[in-house]
Amino acid sequence: MANSLGPTNATPGYSKVHTTANDHKDIDIEAGVGAPLVYDEKPKNVTTSRLLTLAKPEWGVMSVGFFFLVITQVATMAIPWYFGRLIDVISDGEKTVEENREEMRQIVIQLLLIMVTASFFLFFRGFIFNGAGERVVARLRIRLFKAILQQEIAFFDKNKTGELLSRLSSDTSKLQDAATASVSMFFRTCISVVISIILMFVTSAKLTGVMLVVVPLLILFAVTYGRFVKRISKRYTDALAKAADVANESISNIRTTRAFAAEDVEVGRYAKLIGDPDDKTDNYWCWMHNRESSYSLGIKKAMGHGGFIGVVGGLGQVTLVGLLWYGGELVLSDEMTAGRLITFMMYALQTGASLAVFAGLFSSFMDAMGASSRTFEIIDREPELKLRGGKPVDQLQGEIKFDNVSFHYPSRKDITVLDEFQLDIAKNSTVALVGQSGGGKSTVISLLERFYDVSSGTISIDGMDLRDLDPSLMRLNFGLVSQEPVLFGVSILDNISYGWAAKHHNDPERHTETPPRERIIEVAKMANAHSFIETFPEGYDTLVGERGIKLSGGQKQRIAIARALLVNPSILLLDEATSALDAQSEEVVQEAIDRVMEGRTVVIVAHRLSTIQAADVIVMMKDHRIVDKGSHTELMKRCSEYQELVSKQLSKQAAAFT
Repeated sequence: MANSLGPTNATPGYSKVHTTANDHKDIDIEAGVGAPLVYDEKPKNVTTSRLLTLAKPEWGVMSVGFFFLVITQVATMAIPWYFGRLIDVISDGEKTVEENREEMRQIVIQLLLIMVTASFFLFFRGFIFNGAGERVVARLRIRLFKAILQQEIAFFDKNKTGELLSRLSSDTSKLQDAATASVSMFFRTCISVVISIILMFVTSAKLTGVMLVVVPLLILFAVTYGRFVKRISKRYTDALAKAADVANESISNIRTTRAFAAEDVEVGRYAKLIGDPDDKTDNYWCWMHNRESSYSLGIKKAMGHGGFIGVVGGLGQVTLVGLLWYGGELVLSDEMTAGRLITFMMYALQTGASLAVFAGLFSSFMDAMGASSRTFEIIDREPELKLRGGKPVDQLQGEIKFDNVSFHYPSRKDITVLDEFQLDIAKNSTVALVGQSGGGKSTVISLLERFYDVSSGTISIDGMDLRDLDPSLMRLNFGLVSQEPVLFGVSILDNISYGWAAKHHNDPERHTETPPRERIIEVAKMANAHSFIETFPEGYDTLVGERGIKLSGGQKQRIAIARALLVNPSILLLDEATSALDAQSEEVVQEAIDRVMEGRTVVIVAHRLSTIQAADVIVMMKDHRIVDKGSHTELMKRCSEYQELVSKQLSKQAAAFT
């Protein structure tokens, strides 16, 4: 895909950011991208019950945790009573010193026993709820990852990789505590507040009445602040997701970045989305400059949080001072003892601390609600093209028919990529698609794999409409080798074995994690890969690096061919499989391709003569239509577009030898 360079509004302090192919994805029509992000749409609101149902599988073990929680909380609530009793014993002048000392000793022993018991149960409570949280987030990540992989290809055209990865990592982590540990803390604070208020009322009804006056104000501030946090958190997580996509893109393409000395440019792109605190136009006092950077949104969250704790904390402190003053008056008037005042104040402090914790929990819960809206949006999304469902197919013969097919990508509905495409491909024949770049050749491959559905017309295999077949089972009959084969960062053996488990999923005798090594070596030899694999010290166990970076282009291509052959496909799809190779590598790869084409239906997208001239049928495409089709000899006689294509190829070859 071609790059488009052009200045944009640069981040101050950095070089101007140039746009890349990923910024203007609509340059290549066949890429089928360029639409606005799905996340530009308004996210769904997530209910509290929906969030809590994440922990439903853990409700059994969490009920045990709640039992321990009640015990520890009741034990903790008894401590202020003992402190007050201790003060009264110390200040009691009616008993002898020895009597007071003995009573004090009994109180301290009981207090220590309560504290030790509470600590013992506290360990189990923490272990249960934290363990449940880990299981919840693990299930959620698997569920979300599965939902992502089940989406149609058009979904990935519209959504960036980094943003989806952000949903899997940071967003799910926020949900972890909200569904488990925060629930534990919520009930703990509720129990603490309720018991404290009851015991305060028993201790002094007058003081309790004074304190309860401020509770409605605290609740009002908490609800208002929670709504603010929920709104800002949605925008904050979106900003982080977009920044993660830029980071993922830059690191994945580090060689291109290094080749163009564009490190500062990439830092500028990232800093623009994150928000640079050292940039004078985006600091604490000018945070409105870049209002959608994560830094600016974070400053808004910080301001809201500061205002909230300032108001609530100040109100709480004033209330405590008022209680202490009024309680002192009650002690002086002999309406209560000093010990009972101490007990009441400790319960009041516990209530205030619990309300502060509750406010923080409410804030975190609203934060999780904001993050979860995007997560559940993906989980709930029904893919337009299902992975499974339809007529099951085992082994296709490979007779293909395109009947008046027209197509435009879902993200670019205004541009036609194929127009009234009509083509019959006989079983075990080789068809080559040639023509100008962007003319729809690779789209034919994508439609055969049913990455997309046709806009009009039909595609049939062995007389069956593709849309009536089970997509996953149908794809197991295809072997795809693209121009830039993607290898995984595992061993050569694992890369070749990639499609084995899916192919033999329903075969109990052959459904193993890896195929027989003899079979792997067999297909590697067919793909001309065995000889170079054996030169590595670790042979087939050699790790290829991320995206196969440790291998040459020709080596990656041959491993990709071996991978396609392992599943014994009826139909082989070669999308510019040799176009990026040098002459020597092309010769080796082409030899492998010629060998594996026998006994299969083969569709080739290519422009090199060495690849196309031996095809049974060559299809010349121009302006998204078929201009002519026939053998190499036939087209050289009657098709001017093909003649021009061949002439250019011969000229390039001649220039290469001069």
